[in-house]
Amino acid sequence: MNDYSSRRKFLKSTALVAGAGLASARESAAVHAAGSNTLKIGLVGCGGRGTMAAVQALTADPHTRLVALADAFGDRLEGGYKLLKKSAVGERVTDSRDMRLVGFDAYKKVIEESDVVLLCTPPQFRPQHLRACVEAGKHVFAEKPVAVDAPGIRSVLESTRLAQEKQLSIVSGLCWRYETGLLETMKRIHDGAIGDVVAVEATRYAGGVWVRNRLPDQTEMEHQMRNWYYYTWLSGDFIVEQFVHQLDQIAWTLGDQWPTKCYCVGGRETRKGEQHGHIFDHFNAVYEYENGVRAYAGTRHQAGCSYLSHCHALGTQGRCDLMQYDITGKNSWKWDGKRTDMHQLEHNAMYEALRAGRTINNGDYMAKSTMMAILARMSAYTGKTISWEQAMNSQQDLSPSSYAWDAQPPPAEVAVPGKTQFV
Repeated sequence: MNDYSSRRKFLKSTALVAGAGLASARESAAVHAAGSNTLKIGLVGCGGRGTMAAVQALTADPHTRLVALADAFGDRLEGGYKLLKKSAVGERVTDSRDMRLVGFDAYKKVIEESDVVLLCTPPQFRPQHLRACVEAGKHVFAEKPVAVDAPGIRSVLESTRLAQEKQLSIVSGLCWRYETGLLETMKRIHDGAIGDVVAVEATRYAGGVWVRNRLPDQTEMEHQMRNWYYYTWLSGDFIVEQFVHQLDQIAWTLGDQWPTKCYCVGGRETRKGEQHGHIFDHFNAVYEYENGVRAYAGTRHQAGCSYLSHCHALGTQGRCDLMQYDITGKNSWKWDGKRTDMHQLEHNAMYEALRAGRTINNGDYMAKSTMMAILARMSAYTGKTISWEQAMNSQQDLSPSSYAWDAQPPPAEVAVPGKTQFV
């Protein structure tokens, strides 16, 4: 059997598993069965994404209640809390002041009080928080991405295995896997509608995001936490924090096979100020796969430039526009359904499964798609071609020595390709 035929067989056998998490749901005695009993939800990270995730979780199931909230910053927590109380599900948000918790360790009380925990902090904290949830026997919604370095990825994969053993759900914020039109599109790709996939190309160009300038009374730790997006130890760089969605689409298209190596260029051309920390503003990566398939992935954040977002799969019998749900070639087809709220659908799937006594575990692909982004960042920072195995075994731990407002964060050094070393 040649490489392409072997690949087709693999894709067909994994098409459902590679789609929405319900396809891999398993029976669980640990979850709440169908009925009117209330599921207690806890929120860790009360920024915009966390607040919306809480609304979506409460919307997904009328027999849920948000019983505890935590954030490192008191003002962020109170701002998110006020928005939640004003929302359509506000009556099911706790009124207890004691359950609005502030500080680096506040997540521990949230876990203690909850059946389901929503993890929505900057990704630096995801591996630690996920492990604590699983060890405590709690179901988890984990926003993307799930780590910033290889030790974090290895921790998430271990937590994923432990969750499987304990029959706990881990639902990922990689929401495209729950989008109705893309689910149907991917099924057709995996059924051979474009023949054997030989290449995938993803591009996401935008102008950037918010900046939070340094204030005179802040410690260095507080400043970096407030402006977390611009520090690799907190965000993973923007290729990890945002472009992980497109890299996950590549992974899904290829049946969750993972590249053998990556080479990537990147740098800082427009975001050079002190307020921009030390992350890059552009990356362009090539991933190579064992069977000869290649994936091309480019992203930038540069104000005043063209906006662009697309993902294309190229096959031996056609091509697919993964953003427009459009196949051209031998088996031409176009999705004619309505676009769905994929953020809501992932929460709907989670609570439907829990009420039916099943679990969903998206942990493996959410970790490895995040690793694809980390791999490209490593290559761009060092200027080296890096294998998947090397990256997965990296010992570079970006965590600070301690989580405290007077602690010193990791050095904020801009990487220099050819000088920065792979660790």
